[in-house]
Amino acid sequence: MGPQESETGSDKFRLLVKLSSNTPVFGCRMFPIVRVIRHQSFLQLEVPPHELTFSWYREQTSSSFDREKVRCSVHLDMLAKMQCEECVKLNLSVKGSYHCSNSCYVDAWEKHKVYHRYAAETVSETLSNNQQEVRNVKSYGPDKYWPESDFVVGSSSDKNEKVMEPDGKIWIKVGSSKSYAPTEHDIGHHLRLECAAVDCSMGINITPVNITVTDPVIYPPAHPPRSTIKCVWKSWNSGLEAHSSSDLTFSVLSYNILAGIYAIGNRYSYCPEWALSWEYRMQNIINEIIEYDADILCLQEVQRDHFEDLLKPALAKCGYSVLYKTKTKEVYTPNQYTIDGCATFYRHDKFKEIVKYELEYDKSALPFVEALEPELKKAGQFRLLKDNVALVVILERVKNEECFDGNQPRICVANTHIHASEKFPDVKLFQVVSLINGLEKIANSKIPLLICGDLNSLPLSNPHSFISKGILQSVPNKENDPLGVYQYLWPCPIYTLKSAYACFFQSDGIEEQQRKKMDSETMEPIFTNFTSEFTGTLDYIFFTAYTFERPHGGSCPLFICLSPESQMSFL
Repeated sequence: MGPQESETGSDKFRLLVKLSSNTPVFGCRMFPIVRVIRHQSFLQLEVPPHELTFSWYREQTSSSFDREKVRCSVHLDMLAKMQCEECVKLNLSVKGSYHCSNSCYVDAWEKHKVYHRYAAETVSETLSNNQQEVRNVKSYGPDKYWPESDFVVGSSSDKNEKVMEPDGKIWIKVGSSKSYAPTEHDIGHHLRLECAAVDCSMGINITPVNITVTDPVIYPPAHPPRSTIKCVWKSWNSGLEAHSSSDLTFSVLSYNILAGIYAIGNRYSYCPEWALSWEYRMQNIINEIIEYDADILCLQEVQRDHFEDLLKPALAKCGYSVLYKTKTKEVYTPNQYTIDGCATFYRHDKFKEIVKYELEYDKSALPFVEALEPELKKAGQFRLLKDNVALVVILERVKNEECFDGNQPRICVANTHIHASEKFPDVKLFQVVSLINGLEKIANSKIPLLICGDLNSLPLSNPHSFISKGILQSVPNKENDPLGVYQYLWPCPIYTLKSAYACFFQSDGIEEQQRKKMDSETMEPIFTNFTSEFTGTLDYIFFTAYTFERPHGGSCPLFICLSPESQMSFL
């Protein structure tokens, strides 16, 4: 049993409690996994309907809170002197609410107001009229700030409850919900979680109280900002301002966020356990996404439970609507079956959904597999029936006071994650060709296309060359195409797609220092994925060139493409 697991038992049932890491991190909410397990002698006994109770405590010590460890959310090298009270009230990111000075808070206030408004609307929509009146949240503005002596901290009615152990150690209660986000007052202190399973009908414990004690809460080291390249499109519409009411200016983010089920220690052994935990990464990912402030977000490897419990509600507070498509095969974890997929978020004040399409690549491959010779069918099923998917949506601009045209511009956004194994290049090509063929009718209608995703394919590979040039860089052979997939595809796209990176590389706005981060042969970045085992470019954004006009032809999108392991990104 690992250090982050604890187990208690009774005559019939025992309780297993697991934390993703035994080292809590300031501002990162902890979500314990709890299971009621039968004792070996009672395996046939049914677990009665029950509820779980949770109590969180902080160890009381003589040491006081070290405020010198809390840094500004904007200027990471500065100490925090104040905190936005409304961010705390609305349960927004605690780590994003700290500022080093009044001027820092003033500069960030416009963004705070937006987040407060969206968060307040989300709270109002989710509350029943029978439970609570619609919440009227007041935004105080930067003229009302809180000096260092008055840090705002989430309060609790349980704060005076205490537990004393036989050795005299005292624990102060800080929460009673399933999850808990350590505050600045917890830094340097152990936390204690008490959990029990209670019979719903009888109101008695069916397991003893489980006690889990963590390591001291840490304040994480500041991580360096991404080496972002800001493009100045001198030969495009550099101001990104619409020339007419029919023009559409927007920004796009594509991001493989690395699902928790794949963030296993043996692959990322160079990463501390607490930094690899989803709770820590999730908070940083959400903060980073919010900071980019993109209009369209294409995320890959979005785990289903993380999407429903965390990403969807967090980004809804920032004004995003979302579409989600899971892969077709679940993965078993020690606690439950789960699955990941693609999520496409868009700002609902800028776009509305017209129609959605879902592409399951295993279904696309099934007719080909069924047509194989009997001796090849089993190998075809294993090789081609992979669980990858694509999520396609046509968005239309929302009318506003500045829109006078009857027809609003539309855009088609495809979000995909192609099969990863380098041993299956034919599968990668098959999936890419299936996607491009599926988008053909939309391309024929002259609706602009955006294809975002993790293609798991290097520049100049066949999948990349097929999308960007309409050709195959190399002819497949028996070794890399044992089923003869290529001869049935005969790929020949009828529309032209451009890489956002390559387009930037060819623009007048690129500087010499930016060129050094690009490959002059492929016109793609040197890498979007950087680990101890692999460095290279796998993530892309493509668009139909004829629909995003260059000089004097309207506006162009702003592109960002990221992966969780990358140390370099392009804007």
